[in-house]
Amino acid sequence: MKGYFIDVQGTLIDDIERLPINGAIEFLETVNTQNIPYVVITNNTKHKSDEFLQSLKEKGLPVQTYTDPFSLLKANLPEHKVAAFGTQEFLNIVQSMGYELEYEQPEALLVSIKKEYTNEDYALMIECGLKANNLVGMHETSLYSKDGKRYPGVGAIMQMIKFAVNKEYKVVGKPSFTFYESARAMLGLKFDEITIISDDMIGDLVGAKNLKLKTCLVLSGKIKDENEILHTLNKSQHPDFICKDMAEVLEHFKKGEL
Repeated sequence: MKGYFIDVQGTLIDDIERLPINGAIEFLETVNTQNIPYVVITNNTKHKSDEFLQSLKEKGLPVQTYTDPFSLLKANLPEHKVAAFGTQEFLNIVQSMGYELEYEQPEALLVSIKKEYTNEDYALMIECGLKANNLVGMHETSLYSKDGKRYPGVGAIMQMIKFAVNKEYKVVGKPSFTFYESARAMLGLKFDEITIISDDMIGDLVGAKNLKLKTCLVLSGKIKDENEILHTLNKSQHPDFICKDMAEVLEHFKKGEL
């Protein structure tokens, strides 16, 4: 038995037009037809889960099984008064889930992604991090790709805060064990029966490989050239497969190689 974890941004849809990447629709149609178990796993924090899933379907992606960090947020963030950072859409969702935004005396710090973060934003994160007992990153992406440019991901920001305030933090989404374990349970498979397909080597695949998942790096998103990243990793961390895009992933799948 085999199954898949499939990333979204840079894997199924591109980072600029937000349209399906070559082979993405065909791959999903194929695994749907063959009843191959999979979960589309995303670090989406800008849309409610059902709304984001619907948007993927409207793009022609026949996604059947889906999960994102919002499904695990309550378990990781029991506090009520939260200093949350991210897009306005993210803040609205956080409030709709019953959290109170508090930046003077926060019980917890919660960080998501935002292209327009400034040094003043980072300064406020540090102040809130010094006061808060619970530091939480919505995910731990290494890079954030937007409009053809690459910015620090939430993982990079949380590492900066950790160094500044000397406190550990938790991660809700990828590549946390809790998130991957939740997705694994949805498939009913063992980790070593699952292949994860993603464009984020550091933020997704390294953590998954530590759990014994097979890993496939696609060069259709954050990483355009494998030589940008492979020399920074131990050989044991290298992906099992490297593909140009989901069309090449599908070729390997049809050959029984992936």
